[in-house]
Amino acid sequence: MAAKRRKMKAVVCCAGGTKGAPCRYGCFGDGKCAEVCRLKAITVENGVARVNEEKCVGCGLCVKTCPQKIIRLFPAEDTIRPLCSNADPGKEARAVCDNSCIGCGICEKNCPAGAIHVTGNHAVIDTEKCLACGMCAVKCPRGVIRDHDGIFTVN
Repeated sequence: MAAKRRKMKAVVCCAGGTKGAPCRYGCFGDGKCAEVCRLKAITVENGVARVNEEKCVGCGLCVKTCPQKIIRLFPAEDTIRPLCSNADPGKEARAVCDNSCIGCGICEKNCPAGAIHVTGNHAVIDTEKCLACGMCAVKCPRGVIRDHDGIFTVN
């Protein structure tokens, strides 16, 4: 019997810098991802790619096309997601963005499943271990980790 495929959804890193200077790890807003999306699930708004999860089927074309490699596929049922790819140390990340991960590790310390770790100065979730309890999202002092259902955090 074939293994059941999990439905995937694409998610883009956050705004790419909110203090005037662009985050070098954020979205360039060039629209290549939107151009390859056959279902028009991606739009570029204010220079940042946004994924309409209702339209997205998780084909992965945008992931392959993104020059920054910041569009990721998540299982559709995994709604707890970190939205920062900034690999700079906390002080530098904070200097360019109000919403950047500063690698504080609070999410990691509060995860009952051991599913989230600070890797490369930003939070990364192991979707196989994540219980979607939302504890990391609730405890994140910068609002980087979001619950896309809006139960624990505002989208």
